[in-house]
Amino acid sequence: MRSVSGYLPALAVLLVLSTPVAEAAGFGGIREANLYPFIQYFKWEEFERDGSRLLKETGPEYGAGGEIRLDLLKGDAGAATFAARQELFGGVVDYDGQLQDGTPHKTDVTYFGSYSELDLGWTIPYRNMTIEPFSGVSYRWWIRDLQGSGGYSEEWYSVAALLGVRSKYELAKETRFWVSGTAKYPFSNRNAIDDYPGAGEIRLSPGSAWSAAAEAGIKYKQLLVSIYYEGFIFPESDPVLIRSNTHATLSSFVQPRSEAEIYGLRVGWSFK
Repeated sequence: MRSVSGYLPALAVLLVLSTPVAEAAGFGGIREANLYPFIQYFKWEEFERDGSRLLKETGPEYGAGGEIRLDLLKGDAGAATFAARQELFGGVVDYDGQLQDGTPHKTDVTYFGSYSELDLGWTIPYRNMTIEPFSGVSYRWWIRDLQGSGGYSEEWYSVAALLGVRSKYELAKETRFWVSGTAKYPFSNRNAIDDYPGAGEIRLSPGSAWSAAAEAGIKYKQLLVSIYYEGFIFPESDPVLIRSNTHATLSSFVQPRSEAEIYGLRVGWSFK
């Protein structure tokens, strides 16, 4: 897999070609530096080809993260910006689905993962607000560990292209409101299973589809509070043939169409 940092040069070129550079522009330094814990409600669903639901997982996840924003080139017409975010998260959620033979089954699923995001943008000032279109890439990695009899672990990653807009509005001298909206396209996805019952190692490549994310929040002095949403859509993967560990037959495996939603709350502290 190509590293996330490998996409930054191309994004930088696009930014330079598509934005005006003001006269006497220079490096603007750190604009924001934030740390925050968060709690989020997580939902994961998988579906048959006819649209019937195979399983549903719901429950809370907890985590912590940080973000930094730089003004790479700042002038009268605006600023070229760079932003980076890193998060760790985990939790135990409820599983409501079925066993391989179709028997209804309930258990727990343990999640642990990380999220990284890099983007480049151009901030346009207008009176007491700013508008900032941006583009970037994100990398989400997580382990999905199904408990109980017949349980197994999945290791996922998803690399997505991002295209969005964020805006800030100054409500008072030390109070700001901000919103952002992002369209995501996960162009590289993988589900790796090493211990599937009766089959052992399986490697699946879920499909790609556009989804969305959004955030809205308030900053008062150094205190940050925001609510956010993120969606995921992974169309069904191509089938792979795996030879059984117990008998010499081939079985076909797919990652069914999978959809997820996250609703969360961040409360943090701004150092800049």
